[in-house]
Amino acid sequence: MKYFLNYRRVLKGKLLWGLLLFAVECVWGNNFEGSITWVKQSLYDTTFYTYYISGERIRIEEKDSKKAVRMVYLINIAKEDVFIIDPTRKMYTKLNKLPAAHKDNKQFIVKKTNNYKIIKGVKCYQWRVKNIHQNAEITYWVAQKNFDFFDKMVKVLNQTDKSWEFFVNIPHSAGYFPMLYEERTLLRDRKMQTFVIKIEQHQIDPSVFQIPQEYTLFVM
Repeated sequence: MKYFLNYRRVLKGKLLWGLLLFAVECVWGNNFEGSITWVKQSLYDTTFYTYYISGERIRIEEKDSKKAVRMVYLINIAKEDVFIIDPTRKMYTKLNKLPAAHKDNKQFIVKKTNNYKIIKGVKCYQWRVKNIHQNAEITYWVAQKNFDFFDKMVKVLNQTDKSWEFFVNIPHSAGYFPMLYEERTLLRDRKMQTFVIKIEQHQIDPSVFQIPQEYTLFVM
């Protein structure tokens, strides 16, 4: 009887572990649809970002420390279009694509280490990217999970954010997703830290990718 009870406990444990792995694989699957929430902390401010992802479309809501929305970005990664929306003023503009500038990739020194830590139950490896000319180094803690949208999104947003400019210069980064990244000066003073606090898989209402009709177009 005791043996039978122990066997049932082991079997139940294996079943729960299998269900947990199945849930994780569903969330981290290639065709991810849902939301990802990040927190960005600098010396002077805290900003929240919520990404809503559905197919080729992404909505990014930028929120202040009190979680009030101050800016919205609508991205179509297939068309490489980015619209910036100001909800307070009820205005929007289309981000002009910058001409492809010649960049010296030798400015970026990339070091992929075997250091790792567990973030949100996921094993993440440390990648460090240094740029002497910008007096900056960004350390990414990346998980080897396939989010189809991420690589394409980084290439579209790379002109708007230094952290993506650094990431896009990492070779063989397809299939990796940063759960945490930190920017420091070359003297190791921390300037910024951004990390994931929530990943949820759920259906996204298509209306969140639409610009309200009453909003006014502002031409830059």
